[in-house]
Parts: sequence; C-alpha cells; structure tokens
Amino acid sequence: MTQPLVSIIIPVYNAAEYMSRCLDSCRNQTYKSIEIIIVDDGSKDNSAEIYRMYSQKDKRFIVLTQENKGVSEARNNGIIHAKGEYITFADSDDWLAPDAISEYVERAQEDKTDLVIAGFLRVINDVLIPMGDIKEDLLITREHFAERMANAPADFYYGVVWNKLYRTEIIKKHHIFFSPRFKWCEDFLFNLEYLQFITNEYCISTIKRPLYFYVKRLGSVCESPMSYAKTLSMKYELLGYYRNLYKSINLYNDNKLKINTFLFAYAHDGGVIEYNKIKAKMNAERKEAERAEKWSKTKSLFAAPKVLKKELIKPVGKRKSIKGTKAEPKQTRRKDDVTGTTKKR
Repeated sequence: MTQPLVSIIIPVYNAAEYMSRCLDSCRNQTYKSIEIIIVDDGSKDNSAEIYRMYSQKDKRFIVLTQENKGVSEARNNGIIHAKGEYITFADSDDWLAPDAISEYVERAQEDKTDLVIAGFLRVINDVLIPMGDIKEDLLITREHFAERMANAPADFYYGVVWNKLYRTEIIKKHHIFFSPRFKWCEDFLFNLEYLQFITNEYCISTIKRPLYFYVKRLGSVCESPMSYAKTLSMKYELLGYYRNLYKSINLYNDNKLKINTFLFAYAHDGGVIEYNKIKAKMNAERKEAERAEKWSKTKSLFAAPKVLKKELIKPVGKRKSIKGTKAEPKQTRRKDDVTGTTKKR
C-alpha cells in the first residue's frame, strides 16, 4: 500500500492545559506520512510554547496563527494550507487511537471511497463509552448512508468531522468550507455539502471500531448558551441544506417526514445517557458489596468458636475430679555433656 500524505487539522484556542495529549497522539501515529496543521486562533495562554516545542522537534508539525475568529475560520485556514491527499480533523482536547490514520487510509484505498467514517469513544471522567450509529465495517452508497442518517440526523456520528477522512481534491475543487455564520452545527453543514459532491456508486466506507477519543469540556463552544429563538433560526436555515442533499439524490419525497423532524432533533452523542447508566450500575454494585460485607461481619459476631478446649467437650460423667487427685512426681531431665541429647532420669 502506498502512503499518501494525510493532513490532520487541529484548531487551538487556550488549550495549554490539555493539548499535549492530542499532539502526542498525532505524533505517535503508526502511519508516518502525515502533516499536523495547528491553527492557533488567537490563544491568550501559553499554548504557543507547547506547540512550538513540538514543531521544533518534528517537522511534520506546521503552525499557523490568526486573530481570534472562531473554530470555523481556523479549520478553513488549515484546509487552505493542507497539502495532503486526505484531510481529517481533531480537536485540541481530544486524541486519536495510535493506528487511526492507518485504518482510515487502508479502507479508503482498498474500497476506493471518498469518505471514511469510524466509531468514537466518549470520554467522561474515567469512563470510555463506545459510540457510533453504523456498527459494522461496510462499503455503502451515498443513498444508503443518507437513509441511515435520516433516522438519527442529530447524532454526532453523522454531524461531526473528527471521526471522518475526506478527499482534499473534492473539498478544494468544490470550495467546501466551514461557515463562520454558524456558531453551532457548522460541522454538519460541512458534511452535508461534501456529501453532495461524492458521486461514485459505492463511495463511503464505515469502520465499526472506535478510532477517536472525544472529550466534552465544560465551557466549550458546544456548551455555550444560546437562546431558543436563535437556535431554531439556525436549525431552520440548516434544514434547507439538509433537504437539498436528499433532493439531489432523489430521496426527499420518501423521507420527507423524517427529514423535517431534524428541526426539532436535539444534537447529542448519547454518551451522557450511557455514562449515567454505567455510573448507576457501578453505584448499585458498590452498595451491594457494602451490604454483603456488613452482613458478613454481623454473622461473624454470632458464630460459635471454631476450637473448644478438649476438657470442656468431654461428657460430664467421664470427667476426672480435680479435687483429691494425686499429683504425679515431676520428672527431671539432664543434658548429656557428650551427646547433647536429653534423657529421663
């Protein structure tokens, strides 16, 4: 298998606290033909000190800086400078499996596909939760993919860009970029536009195995508060792009009801729900173990002694009377000076 160059685009903003884990995961990829494009979106912490240290030691790290314009403009800057045959994305607080790029490229080349999509792991505290809507290794058509997406349009599996591998030629030929107007769901809009321009019959590969570790931090862009009216307005505009995709592949009429429910669908990764289930199960198991331990200690307080004195367990009639018995003469022992053994006198 040839090793085409893959561009990994990482937008960075005030990421000094956790960025090293992400950069290490990129640097240590088993697939070596990569360029790691770091786009600093006007960080005010010491992020620059960290990523410059990586770029000085490894020439595959490329650093771009810009004024604070948001994640969409940062990714667009990375796309413009990308030289790879393929592009993938990562967020600075997440990380990749060691063989993620190798798996992506292998499937893209073997299947001759334009989009590869993999499962991911939702990271909450110390719990890793496997996520992914299509839980099989498949080679599918765009129509098949769109029909599956219609059942769960707000699922992160379809909406995000960091669990996918794209062909750079398609992105640049059709000028597919992230819209700075969208402060939310900009990933999904990018994917909808990209899907319109992949036209081979079997053009999408799916990987069951999770290849990306997704961490959702408090205070991240995804958790920024937004008014209900603004959210609805943005979703209504996004719905137009969503409809256009299905119209372009003649699936709109058959899926009209499902497609229009996107307006009220809640964007989610399902991880929090699974995490709560896991934690509830763990708490129940812990409480059960504590109850079992407490009961074991309680039983031990009432248990009969395991060893009783021999004299006490003899039948009453056969016990020797202690009073009036004749004491036996004591035997003395001496040590033989020659042999060193003991003898009775």
